[in-house]
Amino acid sequence: MSKVASLAAVVPLVLFPFASARAGDLGYTPPAYAPPMVELAPCWTGFYVGLGGGVSSFNNDLHAQPGPGLSGNPGAVGAAASFDGVGATGGFFELNAGADYQINNWLVAGAFFDYDFENGSGDLNINVPGAPFQAGAKINIENKWSVGGRLGYLASPGTLLFVSGGFSQLNTSNLNLSAPGVATAVTVPTFSGGFVGAGAETKLTEHISIRGEYRWTDFGSGQLGLPTINGTNLNDFISARASPTMQDGRVSLNYRF
Repeated sequence: MSKVASLAAVVPLVLFPFASARAGDLGYTPPAYAPPMVELAPCWTGFYVGLGGGVSSFNNDLHAQPGPGLSGNPGAVGAAASFDGVGATGGFFELNAGADYQINNWLVAGAFFDYDFENGSGDLNINVPGAPFQAGAKINIENKWSVGGRLGYLASPGTLLFVSGGFSQLNTSNLNLSAPGVATAVTVPTFSGGFVGAGAETKLTEHISIRGEYRWTDFGSGQLGLPTINGTNLNDFISARASPTMQDGRVSLNYRF
């Protein structure tokens, strides 16, 4: 290597410290490189568990017709048993679990299971023309479980608007009758049916979300078992079927894995 080439290689190394010091004297600081921060959008795919509660309104429609003991009595068409008021209202505590799958940037599908510990009660009035019998009764809502699915639209990366639907089963106490000199019960079956709902869920953190939902459930109908009183089987005078529906609003706090 020639002396000129060697000098050309050494000069930049010698001058660089002085150039840097001079730049510092002039108040200039070379920019530091930092990669841009990329904020990842929340992902809704995964399992979750949660707890919550709400309020419910249990409404009853009773269909009654004369029983076999009145089939030949033309005046028995007025035989009736009717609920007094809207049925049962109250609150409930909810446990839930489920899983979601984010299909794309705006669509989420999922399945879930809920168990509700209900705390509601209501009154029933039974009137049986032709027997002459009238009584009041009380019913308590005990628990309800539901299994279903939902389909949601991501209004923002962290907020899901959804519709839901599925199957529910409701358990109640028997109707405890109260009448002068009478203490007995009307047998109430387990009711099963379908529900539809709508709601919204928002992620508060990566793992915590809050969900609110409204549901309407139709439990179909079931035969009531009327008691025998003083040797009189009330089922001979009236055949009664209950057709309950329920509306509820619920809020839950969920942990997403």
